This record gives sequence, structure tokens and C-alpha cells, in this order.
Amino acid sequence: MSMFLATATDAENVIEAAEEAGDLNVLLSIIESLAKHGGDPDESEEAEEWETPTESALDAFYRLTKGGDAAPLTSLSTLWNVLDSWKSSEAIVEVCLGCIVYASKSVDDTTSNNIDTKLIITIMQQYKDEGTIQEQACLAIESMAVSSTLLKEKLVCDEIKEELIAAKDRISNERNKKYPGLAAAALNLEL
Repeated sequence: MSMFLATATDAENVIEAAEEAGDLNVLLSIIESLAKHGGDPDESEEAEEWETPTESALDAFYRLTKGGDAAPLTSLSTLWNVLDSWKSSEAIVEVCLGCIVYASKSVDDTTSNNIDTKLIITIMQQYKDEGTIQEQACLAIESMAVSSTLLKEKLVCDEIKEELIAAKDRISNERNKKYPGLAAAALNLEL
């Protein structure tokens, strides 16, 4: 169920209240509503106006789920739609992938069926110079593969393997260079 938000300021106020209340369902509803404003903030005034509240909502969702709150079952599907609609916003892509890591821990087969896993390949290729996005994409792949046999089957492909191999060089943080290997191991792939 999406929520009507008249202005970006309205959204920021509702986001803040939902995070303070620890209400993931309201945050997810806000995130779902904000997906329709997606686009390239450099080319669309609407996307530019709604980019900050979208990132704020995702940040709040991330903080709550990383803190241990279980994501609602529909989270992964909603986040995947946001990732697709906002794929031109580097900041949103990065935090959305982080949310996907935690949301995929609560996933069912219906949601898994609706996820087009090719999107993560597109994201990794589009942001090949952004090490942090490569890290988050690897963690998201690992989490989805571990959480759902169906998603694991959909993720296993030559293109994913190629992107994981490339990500090893794209990630500059030495400590996080292990992430592509962890994702590959979750998919039973050798790099």
C-alpha cells in the first residue's frame, strides 16, 4: 500500500516520525510511494525534488533493519522497484542495495518470482567505478542467494560470474575485497 505525499517536505516529516516509531511498514509504504518519482535527478526536476526524501526513507529503513528489526515480506519487491526506478541516482542505488541485503532475509517464493535479477548486473556495470556500490551489490547477491533457493537459481549465470570477477578489482577497500568471493560461494561459483 503506497502513501500519498504531497511534497518532499511532507515526506521528510513522515519519514522522521516513522523512524522514531520504528515503523518499518510505514517506511516501506513511503518508499513504495517515492518509487514513482524515480529518474535521473540531473535531467528531471521531479526526480531532483524527490531524491533526498527517497534517500532519507531508505536510510531510515536501513538503520532499522540493520539494527535487527525484521523487514516485512514485501520489502524486497518494493526495494527492487525503487532500485530500478532510481538507478540513475548513485546515492539511492548505494543505500537501496544495503537495504536489499537485510530485506532479502525475509523473502518468500512469490516475491522471489517477481525479482528480475538481471537488474543487479546492470547496476554493477553502470557503477563499475564505484567501489562501494560494487561492495553492496556483492553483499546483496550473497544475501539473496542464501535466503532463497529460487533467487539463487535466478542469479547463477555467466554475467553474474563476470561481474563478481570484475568487482574484485573494482573494490578498493582491501578488507572488503572478499565480498565478491562470498557472493560467488553463496552461488556455488568459483571465481
